Amino acid sequence: MATDAPTATGADTLVVRDNRIDYIGTLAQAQQQYGADINVIDLEGLTLMPGIHDSHVHALEAGAEVGGNCWLQGDTLADIRQPLLDCRQRQTGSHWLTAYGHELHWLLEHENPRALLDQWISDRPVVVMEQSSHSAWVNSKALAELGFDDRSDNPAGGIILRDPQGRANGILLETAAEAAFDQAYKPTDDSFDLYYDGLMWAMEEMSRHGITAIADARVYWQRGWLDVWQQAEQDQTLTTRVNLGLWAYPLMADGIQLEYLKRQFRYDPERLLQINQIKIYSDGIIHNTTAALKAPYDYSLDGVPATGVNYFTQARLANYIAALQQTGFDFHIHSIGDRGIHEALNAIEANANAQRRHRLTHVEMIDDQDLPRFAQLGVIADMQVAGDFTLPQNFHWQIPYIGQRIDTAYRLKDLVDSGAHVVLSSDWTVSSLNPFIGIHNVVNRGEQSISVEQALAAYTRDAAYLMRSEQRTGTLEVGKLADLIVIDRNPLRIDPSQIKHTQVLMTMMNGVVRYQHPDY
Repeated sequence: MATDAPTATGADTLVVRDNRIDYIGTLAQAQQQYGADINVIDLEGLTLMPGIHDSHVHALEAGAEVGGNCWLQGDTLADIRQPLLDCRQRQTGSHWLTAYGHELHWLLEHENPRALLDQWISDRPVVVMEQSSHSAWVNSKALAELGFDDRSDNPAGGIILRDPQGRANGILLETAAEAAFDQAYKPTDDSFDLYYDGLMWAMEEMSRHGITAIADARVYWQRGWLDVWQQAEQDQTLTTRVNLGLWAYPLMADGIQLEYLKRQFRYDPERLLQINQIKIYSDGIIHNTTAALKAPYDYSLDGVPATGVNYFTQARLANYIAALQQTGFDFHIHSIGDRGIHEALNAIEANANAQRRHRLTHVEMIDDQDLPRFAQLGVIADMQVAGDFTLPQNFHWQIPYIGQRIDTAYRLKDLVDSGAHVVLSSDWTVSSLNPFIGIHNVVNRGEQSISVEQALAAYTRDAAYLMRSEQRTGTLEVGKLADLIVIDRNPLRIDPSQIKHTQVLMTMMNGVVRYQHPDY
């Protein structure tokens, strides 16, 4: 009873031989075909489905404790003061103290965020990443190490926010924030081991959530992250299939960067680790008012251009695609605003190549002009809706910035109906890693909902296509690799409001059980 269905099946017995699916069907038929002593997995009435393919995660950013990398919990600036002070006890691998977790509006409402952080910690450089990862809060020592003073020009694609007197106020947006983390995360004698340990933890988390293949969406190779991934492959400690998206540094000279990236390409279906994607940013995000828009924001942060910013202009992005797609790279392009999406599509169209599987990720604001171009150009739309902020009932946070343009945000169903190849992913740690929260949110979003079956396919079969693995994984078929999971309920047969409560009971990757729930 083999099946090529992209979703759960009614089979009750699975036979795995070596690392491949050898049989899917009933226990009685399995015993008749293989004999009574064959080693089978009895599903005991549970549900079998392909392993989750999460095409947008940040594995090393989630797990590595370089600099402390503390996750701060709280609802106000006052709430995170003590956790940040406590974080100093964990600082290791960098002379910078690094942390994650605050809301940008907390800082914007404070008269002097730089002075406040100096009051808390002034004896070392400190950088705290905002929830979205597109801004950073730094103290005076950090600004000094970066060479950012009151007279500094903004870096290309970035903004140094300032107080009314023109002084840097400790808030850095986009490439300016990236510069702070590049400085904090320069390789040290200790950082490699910390990154490696963090990767092992992150892969355990992924297996626990039923994820058998990922695309790491931002491999900062100047921080030594590519070396960490390659060491894990050499040590045979990888527990997921991996496609790496090498980061294209917006502030690096093109010639040097392009030559380096070309040398790193590798695609070998027999290996777990592929180095075959480029992660590159077209624009920023809406609540920083840095997403690139066709029409001006209703309200922009002081110092931010009225229609947002570009990390890479359309012309520069087109040059990178032209130079690297012929090597074999697929592009993973961050595009949120309607102008950012339009320019990214233009850059791909200028380098038309039917063999490539380029994608735009986030795709939050698509206008009618560009909606059909995804299908026309063969561009994959990669959306993340696991975060509550992406639900239609919560769109009000965007109103101050884009007004009634929120009515056409996150056009998921429109994209599916247009014939575009649509995948779903987490963007962990910005949003939950749990794929069933993401699936829950895409089938419970009003007019832009899609079916449960479409959502499951987007996390399995369709994402496997994005990863160039559709001939080996993504569906339950005899002969395919044994990348699969067992879950406690069938999402196709329950009330859609209950999908988020689905539990993964077992995860198998490459024929090896990578996670098993204590009660299974």
